[in-house]
Amino acid sequence: MLEPVLYIGIAQSIFGGFVIATRRPQILADRYLATWLFIIAIEMILALLQITWLDHLPYELPFLVIPLVYGPLLYLYVRTLISDDPKWIWADMVHFVPFILFLGLAFLFKKGPADASSLPVWAHPSRIARMIYEFVVFASFSTYSIIVYVLLTRHRKAIREEFSFRSSKITLTWLLFVSITVYASYLLTFFSAGIQMLVIRLPFDPKIFTFTGLTLFSFAFSFYGHKQAGIFSNQANVQTSDDESAHPGKYAKSNLRSEDLKKFVNLIDNLMDQKRLYLNPELSLAQVSDELKIPKHHITQALNTELGKNFYAYINELRVKKFMHMVVDPANKDYTFLAIAFECGFNSKSTFNAVFKRITSFTPSEYLHSLGRLD
Repeated sequence: MLEPVLYIGIAQSIFGGFVIATRRPQILADRYLATWLFIIAIEMILALLQITWLDHLPYELPFLVIPLVYGPLLYLYVRTLISDDPKWIWADMVHFVPFILFLGLAFLFKKGPADASSLPVWAHPSRIARMIYEFVVFASFSTYSIIVYVLLTRHRKAIREEFSFRSSKITLTWLLFVSITVYASYLLTFFSAGIQMLVIRLPFDPKIFTFTGLTLFSFAFSFYGHKQAGIFSNQANVQTSDDESAHPGKYAKSNLRSEDLKKFVNLIDNLMDQKRLYLNPELSLAQVSDELKIPKHHITQALNTELGKNFYAYINELRVKKFMHMVVDPANKDYTFLAIAFECGFNSKSTFNAVFKRITSFTPSEYLHSLGRLD
């Protein structure tokens, strides 16, 4: 049952890694992802060799230690995607020290003593080593999965200061879902292997969960990873010095006066009135910053301190006001409210409904019913 999964996983991982590695334009996150997919292929090839040809040779421990790179690669991939200035630094190699260390130990101690087979199951050196490896792998992947979850959660909150819209490209919902799925597969493998090693022999190889999860992961990352561009890669780059919007008490050290902040708000309001940038469904803070030649964190500070709103709320309130004006215009009586919402800059029905409800306390249908205008 395991072999077909391995064949499929190997083919998909190699194909996906090649597709990601050759895409253009290439970003740093693509290199991490392509590397990850190729390493998955290597792990599956070793597992397949072990099952079919090398069953009596001591290659199991080096094969087991490969997943120690998965957590670091997941972390580096996510960190790179959510950074507006992604870079590789040599200090990142520290994340791979456990892999290098345990790989060396695995080759050094790959042969057990000659009488190991006479020992009880719980005292068998190779089994104890395998338990240690699996625990370390599980602890590593668990730790990095938690870190990634925290990063993605913070990112989903932070982008309200940067973007006026929602999409899977910037929220990375797909990445969160895939990460949880892969972690669940490792969780099942870990507990199944423990049961088989210490309690009762199972009628299947526990690694089926891991390799099934990795195969699904390869499909998902090949598809979504290829579509995923850098979140900030296409945004205007206005020098912002320190990112004051990233910390609590973030404006305590700001040297901007209240008069400056009010001036910025007036400039933003005038820009929206004159150019109606909010009608652009993919408007970003960087684009507004580029138009006004004002650093992004100054705009963020002005909106938060003077209006009590983040960028996302500010732009979408303008869109709702535009919608409420257009929907009562007799010239638009033949248009559906959703068509009008799209005309006002919303990019999805769900976003429009959520924003409209939050701002007006009514659903769009309730509001239109109060006006006597229903689609």
